[in-house]
Amino acid sequence: MSMLSLILCATSFAVSFAATRCAVSAGVVATMSIGYAYGILRGNIQQAASHFIYDAGVIGLYLAVMTRHLSPIAKCKLRPLMPWFLCLIGWPILMFFVPAQDLMVQLVGLRGNIFFLPFLLIGAMMDSREYRRLARAMVILNAVVLVFAIAEVVFGIERFYAATNPVNLTIFRSNDVVYDGESHYRIPATFVSSAAYASNMVASLPLLIGGLAQENRQSMWRYPMACAIGLAALGVFLSGSRSAVAPLLILSIFGVLPRGARNVPRGIWVGLTLVVAAAVAVTPRMQRFLTLEDTGYVAQRIHGSINQNFISLAIEYPMGNGLGGGGTSLPYFLQDRLSDPVGLENEYARIMAEQGIPGLLLWLGFIVWLAMRPPAPGSNPWYKGKSLARLFCLISFVTAPIGLGMLDAIPGTEMLLMLAGWFAAPEPIMAITGGRERNTLPPAVEAAVQA
Repeated sequence: MSMLSLILCATSFAVSFAATRCAVSAGVVATMSIGYAYGILRGNIQQAASHFIYDAGVIGLYLAVMTRHLSPIAKCKLRPLMPWFLCLIGWPILMFFVPAQDLMVQLVGLRGNIFFLPFLLIGAMMDSREYRRLARAMVILNAVVLVFAIAEVVFGIERFYAATNPVNLTIFRSNDVVYDGESHYRIPATFVSSAAYASNMVASLPLLIGGLAQENRQSMWRYPMACAIGLAALGVFLSGSRSAVAPLLILSIFGVLPRGARNVPRGIWVGLTLVVAAAVAVTPRMQRFLTLEDTGYVAQRIHGSINQNFISLAIEYPMGNGLGGGGTSLPYFLQDRLSDPVGLENEYARIMAEQGIPGLLLWLGFIVWLAMRPPAPGSNPWYKGKSLARLFCLISFVTAPIGLGMLDAIPGTEMLLMLAGWFAAPEPIMAITGGRERNTLPPAVEAAVQA
């Protein structure tokens, strides 16, 4: 079994590297596919190396990207992000040399704080054609994981996740979906938890809705992409995760607005809404979100996450408790090496507990900068997708104080930071030459890049 996990790591690396050498979008599809399968693979292979199956694929992607030549347009798009990228990755590296925790704990903490940050740059460098390929790949991935989710409902999650594996503890503790007088497990599909399943379905919506607006009436992907939007919504409700329902509804409402979606008939939106609403109405398992009507519980949950010892934590650990010592998810075999653990269910508290107040201020400054980036012009074919990407990222940052995992979720953080880089990058100018469209830069910017 140990050899199996090592083989999977090597395969993950090789596939991602080879795919990225062909196209950056192909490498992203490869890592997203591995990330979609990571939860169920790790949940059934109880070996230390199984924790690195996804990481191996991402490392393969990073190395392949470094071997690719960057066009002047890609360099221009990366330029505004580079100062923030260097600051966000440089500060944790400096903190790594402060020996506040065991070396292995600090290595895992460093990974949790910087490993996904290059996806900001990858998201910025990809062009519209590559995002169209990625959107089409999400159609297939979302359909596959829904099949697993339905199978888990029918046959039970015990058939898909090993109850004896410590990494599945969260899954088998989440049996709070109550109907017909019985408790049922939430559905993780192929992910590490039901919350990861739901959040990844929501994260795919900007690409799917934006991609649907790109497909003309003759495209064979038009209706599969529309169906994938519905499958993502069904997955959110089927998972039993309540925190993803509000972002789903917000993105859906903004997705149906006419600007940027003229190519999408109203009948598609009406049909998707009716099908999803009918499925939720007749399936008690998909109605756990109704417990959000208990406003007292919701207020208590939010208050506890946001205010729980936050000020005292800042006073006690102004420079952090060491990387890995503030709540970054550690493998079970490293738990006993952690000293003076600090556990708050608040992503910003985790950042402060590991990177100190300076690290938290860096992240808050970056988020404010992202929010102030100019929107895509209405004439941009991906206007709808980029607008929803901005909205999704801002929702994620605003709701980060009521949970953990914003910076180390597999593969959710990959998608979050990639979408952030996508909408934050400056737009190239579309020029028509010889009857064909091509991307160009503003003259001043092009001169600066060439210099």
